[in-house]
Amino acid sequence: MKPILSEFYGDSTRWFVATVIDASPPYGYEGRVKIRIHGLHTESTRLIPQSDLPWAQCVIPTTEGGASGIGRMPQLQPSALVFGMFMDGVNSQTPIVLGSLPHIEFPTPVQMGQEFEDIGEDNKPETLWEKVKAAAAPKEVDIRDDYTGGLSHIVKIARENTAVRFFLNVGYTQKQAIGITAGLSQVSSMRTGESPVSKGIGAYSERRYADLQKYSNASASFLTQLAFVAYELNGTQSSANIRLLQSDRLDNKGICHIFGKYYLERDAKVIKQIEMNARKLTDRIT
Repeated sequence: MKPILSEFYGDSTRWFVATVIDASPPYGYEGRVKIRIHGLHTESTRLIPQSDLPWAQCVIPTTEGGASGIGRMPQLQPSALVFGMFMDGVNSQTPIVLGSLPHIEFPTPVQMGQEFEDIGEDNKPETLWEKVKAAAAPKEVDIRDDYTGGLSHIVKIARENTAVRFFLNVGYTQKQAIGITAGLSQVSSMRTGESPVSKGIGAYSERRYADLQKYSNASASFLTQLAFVAYELNGTQSSANIRLLQSDRLDNKGICHIFGKYYLERDAKVIKQIEMNARKLTDRIT
């Protein structure tokens, strides 16, 4: 039912906090992001599939043109935490995003290179760096060694943590999120580029890597590639997704086996390594 104009004016405002699920809108929806609203949309992708979630309009600064084809598009990324309101009040069918909320839980290398306000010894950059090393890096590993073949150990750990949070945000259980992350980490060491042994975070075939490049102009972005995994699981890899959603154990032909065999297309030897990786992730995260 088309809302009447009076529904866009009045005191029946409904606010929300949501997670961005998809930041690559189809033609005709430019400038929008697909969101899963906390408290309204269940986290279960079985009950509310990603395809049923709304595309929310985004507020942009008044320094932009505001006319069709003029000005920049929103720069939100998948897994961003956003704040907004429903323009049609109690009908709650026309969401608009007003801004994003910081929810960083692990400092990135870029952030650790920034200068911090010196308000105490614990907030000095060198002190923060020592804390991060102690929390994230095994004592016997020198985090300066690029032993993953492209990423330092601390970046790999940070990306694994981010991936687990991302898949939790899009509706998977903790074990499912860990199993998916363990599989991606095992085959690519969380690298997103193209090399002789790895094409993207899923170490994809030529065909699927081409699909990734078509998916977004920012296909080399880590968060974009996480979103592509979710996109495939809800599309071309839905058979693997159905099996994933029906399992909540990591071993014994559970999540790791399903994701490794049906999504990553790997053999039993690699799947066994994924299971071992999942146990390490579980010990670190839980």
